[in-house]
Amino acid sequence: YKPSFKFYEHISYLEVDVLPFECSICGKIISGRSQYKIHVASHDGSLPFKCNVCGHGFKLSSNFAVHLRRHANDYLYKCEICSKLCATSTDIKIHMRSHTGEKPYVCEICGKSFSTSSMINTHKRQHENRPTHRCEICNKAFFQKSYYREHMEVHRNVRDKFCDICNKGFKNAKRLRVHKQIHAAEKKYVCKICDKRFAQNAGLNGHMKSHGIIQVAASSIDVEDVL
Repeated sequence: YKPSFKFYEHISYLEVDVLPFECSICGKIISGRSQYKIHVASHDGSLPFKCNVCGHGFKLSSNFAVHLRRHANDYLYKCEICSKLCATSTDIKIHMRSHTGEKPYVCEICGKSFSTSSMINTHKRQHENRPTHRCEICNKAFFQKSYYREHMEVHRNVRDKFCDICNKGFKNAKRLRVHKQIHAAEKKYVCKICDKRFAQNAGLNGHMKSHGIIQVAASSIDVEDVL
């Protein structure tokens, strides 16, 4: 297989006639420029392989190569069920769990199961009250980067996400998705006590109060409550 993406040329897979490098910190001799970069990163925590498309950094050139493949839609694996394309064998393996329902990662605290290691790690941080992203404007903290990014769009105060049904504008994609549930015929949020159905989770939460139950969203918390 020969990569077709032009940015692959920035990665040196085979380094020929390159003299060994000596680490200025510990004196270790390393053969190869890429291995030297990785070794130095182990001292200072740097990310030596930078994507010149989006600026994302990586410790390993192999992870960098996979990242570039995703930019170029240069995928090697195809799902036999839904035809989704994936960049690596690991990606296709994780994707197949969406079809099989397999969730091999189980939280030892509450027993909840997850399909990926990253999802269970995020979940465990909620048990430990260890948010990883904090808004510098309002101090709100988040356990997931995606929630943090959506939150930052709120501070932009620009309603540029429009509903294709009623043309109402929203500050971020998450609020637009929630709004579009109103237009959906299916009411997918169901009360486990009386089976009443709602189009939005907010409606279900309000209804649960009538049963004496208060549901708290776990996607974000205030930093002051953690520190």
